[in-house]
Amino acid sequence: RTIAVDFDDVVLQFHTTFMVRHNQLYGTTLTYNDLNNYEQWEKIYGCDAATMAKRAIDFYHSPDHDLIEPIPGAIGAIQALADDYNLEIVTSRPDFTEPIVRTWLDKNLPDAFRHIHFTNSFAGGPQTVRRKKSEVCLAIGASVHIDDALHHAVNVATQGIPALLPDHPW
Repeated sequence: RTIAVDFDDVVLQFHTTFMVRHNQLYGTTLTYNDLNNYEQWEKIYGCDAATMAKRAIDFYHSPDHDLIEPIPGAIGAIQALADDYNLEIVTSRPDFTEPIVRTWLDKNLPDAFRHIHFTNSFAGGPQTVRRKKSEVCLAIGASVHIDDALHHAVNVATQGIPALLPDHPW
């Protein structure tokens, strides 16, 4: 039995930390509750999609990324699930972030996830092969998917795989 688990804002508090850095670097005054529409990150952060992707990539490579805290309760829940299920990360991140993701997981959740799958649907380069999360979930035989983005959850659910969404403003 396999559970597909998104990484950002399901395992770790990506936007909470990214937002603080964004406020410091770009003079914004965003709060967590301002992040109320997943489909409009660029509008919320006040930049176009290419700029938003560049800022996220810069953040991936910053020392702040290593300091991102896990979602409260995620460590215990993931460790408990790992006792009975095969857990696999299915993330929108580009595949070039694999060392960064592995470093964070090795520090916070060593051996909890069997595989990490990168769909490259966010911030991938022009030559990057993008996949839908439903494709990956079907390929790995996921029996459930946990994601913070409604469009990914719907995409997976339309393939007959139940999807769970945590409670976030978006």
